[in-house]
Amino acid sequence: MISNSQNSIRERAIRGGFDFIYFWAIDFNWQTDKPFSHGWQDYRTRKGRSLKTISDATYQYPEPGNYIACVKVVDTFVCDTSITVKLEV
Repeated sequence: MISNSQNSIRERAIRGGFDFIYFWAIDFNWQTDKPFSHGWQDYRTRKGRSLKTISDATYQYPEPGNYIACVKVVDTFVCDTSITVKLEV
């Protein structure tokens, strides 16, 4: 059986999933054999609840070629999710 608080959280997540994002970051040149490098990040604080949903970062790749960018998101439940994007520069 689902409690009222669980129903409330579920309804809020459906209305605005971004409300549950605590932190997100981009590694512009992600490599599987190296740790994630925070090239850009935005996060919420107790006093500052706003969160950018579009990065204002600029990144210059050292030379033309194929790269992989990784976006990491951490939600308020401390679940860490990442996605990679292949780039041809």
